[in-house]
Amino acid sequence: MSLRYRFLDTNAFPAVYRTFVRAFSDYALDMSYMAEGSLYSRAVKNGVDFESSVGAYYDQQMVGFTLIGVDHFRGALSAFDIGTGVIADYRGRGVASEMLDFALPRLKEGGVRKFVLEVLQDNERAVRAYRKTGFEVVRELDCFELSLESFNHRRDGEAVARARVRSVGRDHLALFQDALDWQPSWENSFASIRRIPDEVRLYEADFAGQPAGLLAYYPLLNWIMTVVVRRPYRRQGVGSLLVGHLVERIKDRESSVKLLNVQRDDDGMQTFLTGLGFHRYVSQFEMESLL
Repeated sequence: MSLRYRFLDTNAFPAVYRTFVRAFSDYALDMSYMAEGSLYSRAVKNGVDFESSVGAYYDQQMVGFTLIGVDHFRGALSAFDIGTGVIADYRGRGVASEMLDFALPRLKEGGVRKFVLEVLQDNERAVRAYRKTGFEVVRELDCFELSLESFNHRRDGEAVARARVRSVGRDHLALFQDALDWQPSWENSFASIRRIPDEVRLYEADFAGQPAGLLAYYPLLNWIMTVVVRRPYRRQGVGSLLVGHLVERIKDRESSVKLLNVQRDDDGMQTFLTGLGFHRYVSQFEMESLL
């Protein structure tokens, strides 16, 4: 059974979404919340380059896809696997690797030097397959979820009394670039936040007239994209204040909220989140391959 591969354009997205629904119906995580518009907006957020993304076809039916984003990441022009899916009847035939092989020459011609992806750590089969094609694990990332009913309203810290929280624009991201202890994953990078095509909410904690902390929240996916506190204001309740501010604003329509891709070795962030009531629900490997 021979398949044809071809590059995509925006007109192919409805077919991509139909294939996504079929391909992820038995995925380890429930993806049913991802409507077509949500998937499209997430792709735009991640810098999708349709002309480098690939569909696999049998006759005229799409049976697999890989959406690829392109951006500068960790010092090099890089590609990112936004999402790859193959419907069940066509798995085990190397379709995913053939779609990647089909895309690589175009990516290289465009100056891309590195390919980045994220994979569930429990998906041992996929991890082995990626290792065989030259990918290496570069870090471990944990994904957290908070039941809003379980939020621990911490009241400690000077900031609770002296700080105020206000809504700000995306231009305020630049004020916190040097406050990051590690580079966010592709999904949560400041560049991705800037590319969000619809609503994103940024809340800034102002402490004694200075920008002390920032929280970015994406309502469409119900994700906290980042929580960052400038070093002089840490351990003073700024982060707790920001999360509490968000919880108050979404609790009437959401029962929980997620925060993805926290670097495993950031003990301070891990402790901060668990102290607020977040629990880790899945872990990923971030993997890279040089082109």
